[in-house]
Amino acid sequence: MTDTTPDQTVSSAERVNKILIALVILLSLALGITLWQFFDLRKTAAQKGSEIEIMAGERGELQNELEQMLNELDTMETTNDSMKVELSNRKDEIEGLLAKVKDKDFAIYKLKKETTTLRTIMRGYVVVIDSINTLNVGLRQENAEVRTDLSQERSRVKALAKTNENLSSKVELASRLDVSEMRVFGVTVKRDLTGKETDRARRTDKIRVCFKLNENKVAKAGKKPLYLRIISPDGTILSAENVEESRFEFNGGKGYYSGKKEVQYNLAEQELCLDWVKPSEDFMVLPGTYQLFIYAEDYEMAAVSYELR
Repeated sequence: MTDTTPDQTVSSAERVNKILIALVILLSLALGITLWQFFDLRKTAAQKGSEIEIMAGERGELQNELEQMLNELDTMETTNDSMKVELSNRKDEIEGLLAKVKDKDFAIYKLKKETTTLRTIMRGYVVVIDSINTLNVGLRQENAEVRTDLSQERSRVKALAKTNENLSSKVELASRLDVSEMRVFGVTVKRDLTGKETDRARRTDKIRVCFKLNENKVAKAGKKPLYLRIISPDGTILSAENVEESRFEFNGGKGYYSGKKEVQYNLAEQELCLDWVKPSEDFMVLPGTYQLFIYAEDYEMAAVSYELR
């Protein structure tokens, strides 16, 4: 068994004390560092919490602003097709930003920047739409005035056309030829081809009407076809020799004429005669009252009755 001296025992105790003191110092340092890190982390956490709260508030404000912008877009009314397309595109952009606002991973500063840009554009739209609407109101008023003027002009043109039509009708009526001093008689044709007046039906070879074609300075000079139309006592039309070619237009219709003559009218008075000639020797001329009508071109100039015994 080894014996220790008192000096050795004291030396060992001192070494143990030194070690313990060193451990205490190290533990104190470790504790200090730990406490410093703890308080630093808590401070950082508090700051992060404040930042998160601030960012959440900013996101909420951005969301409200974007929703307000959407509502404003819905109230913007315009009839301009290009502007309608622009508003639709901006609405899509705002809805896209709203989706990004709800995505917490999207940088808030980018959202702010895009929202500010959109707000500026929206203000411009308000001015443009207001100008367009003001212009449209002016155009509508102008169009209403133009339509009123056009309606009035159409009424004036219609009235003028009616007046011209009336004047044309009056001129047309004034330019029509007329006759006077009409005389009707039957004619017996002798063997020498001379004629003698008769009022007996059985001796009548022709029915002749003579008259004055009156002066008319309004009428146009030139060749004028004159027609004689005779209705016999039995209601039949005494047609001309060539029945197939003896049709003419009058009073808006067509019918047969009994005699025809083309005269050169020089606006002065003329004495004329129109004849109906019996088509054959065995044709029977009926006794009774005959109705005779004289036409110039396609209108009636005169009418007279005549009786054969």
